[in-house]
Amino acid sequence: MDTICMSLGGSMVSRKNGVNVSYIRRLAKLLKKYAGRYKFIITVGGGYASRLYISSSRQIITNEAVLDEIAIAITRINALIVKDLFSDMDVYPNVVTDLGELRAANKANSVVFMGGLLPGISTDAVSTLSCEVTGSKVLINISEDAYIYDRPPSDKSAKKLDMVSHNRMIEVAAIRDSRSAGSNFVFDLVAAKLAKRGGIEVRFVNDDMDQLALAITGKKHKGTTVK
Repeated sequence: MDTICMSLGGSMVSRKNGVNVSYIRRLAKLLKKYAGRYKFIITVGGGYASRLYISSSRQIITNEAVLDEIAIAITRINALIVKDLFSDMDVYPNVVTDLGELRAANKANSVVFMGGLLPGISTDAVSTLSCEVTGSKVLINISEDAYIYDRPPSDKSAKKLDMVSHNRMIEVAAIRDSRSAGSNFVFDLVAAKLAKRGGIEVRFVNDDMDQLALAITGKKHKGTTVK
């Protein structure tokens, strides 16, 4: 059974008004339809909660590695919350915290949840590593925007890119990637380079479940595809 890895952006889970329960339930309902056809490894980001804690912690903590550890803890809390809403599926009972555990969990269960792993490594990069570790060639990035742009989206002349090469994604990521704890960008530089190294196809989608279904099955969807 093929494994599909997902980078579930924290903005989809953790918002200013709390956990986005309705979205998570819709996601669980969709993925349940593909149980028995695919396995899923879902890496959950930090979202609003992470940015809130990091911004306030900077008043007393200047060590970026420590701030990264705080962010990792929050991603794991988010993963724990999301995992609980998948309780009627064959889900690994714990939030995975290392790659060795990931290998075993992926073999034994249909759905596995992760958060961050190491300081300096975003959840995008963790999800890309999960592809390499399990032999998956497909990574679906779920965030508020389904597209990579040819320049910063704030630029009125920015154009959506439907299909890009790994090298082009690396160029875009290099511009946006600040490498600071709690930063937010389309797909970080380390993840982009790992995707190229592993020959991993990256499909970007937003919160539209119909488009996610198309991305899961490899059909044309509204969003950037990188390969």
